Amino acid sequence: MALFAINDRIYASHLPMPNGKHAVQCIFETQLPSQFKALLMPLLKTKQLVTIQPQKFSLNKLRSGELTQFSGDIFIGHFERSGQIKYTNVKFKVQNILLNKPVRPVQHNGQFYALGLGRNTCLLVHKIGQSPSFDQIITAHCDYHAGDITELISSKNGPVTEFEWTDIVGAQTLYIETKDFK
Repeated sequence: MALFAINDRIYASHLPMPNGKHAVQCIFETQLPSQFKALLMPLLKTKQLVTIQPQKFSLNKLRSGELTQFSGDIFIGHFERSGQIKYTNVKFKVQNILLNKPVRPVQHNGQFYALGLGRNTCLLVHKIGQSPSFDQIITAHCDYHAGDITELISSKNGPVTEFEWTDIVGAQTLYIETKDFK
């Protein structure tokens, strides 16, 4: 899972794959013990890649809301690609599932889920599509209300640095993955 912070909240994104049991885009708000939050926030604010290697759990139970907490190790960098372990056996509480969608490898790239987070902030998540594709999570300023979810189509088929829509400004990539989707 990738961890990222927006304002004073921490979010986790399941690291999806193009097919199989991990072909799911699932993003949720998470709470962790205050000492770890205090240590992680400065790292997360710099947009440095921070990942969780969770202890084994059921992704289906996470998606359905049955899983309310889990433990895992926190890595600086990608835990499967030479990331450095920073903290072990950290407890994470699942607060609010923002996105829970299956990967559809037949759809065209360039489509995004736009998730309103409140405070004029939204999360834009690329809908993983036909190979080659990519997993990209972006934060931006927008007028969407907390809990609003819509779908947007970009004229670009690859990773996006800015959007053509006038109501989405100040886009900043929080996470991007291309290697798993070639």
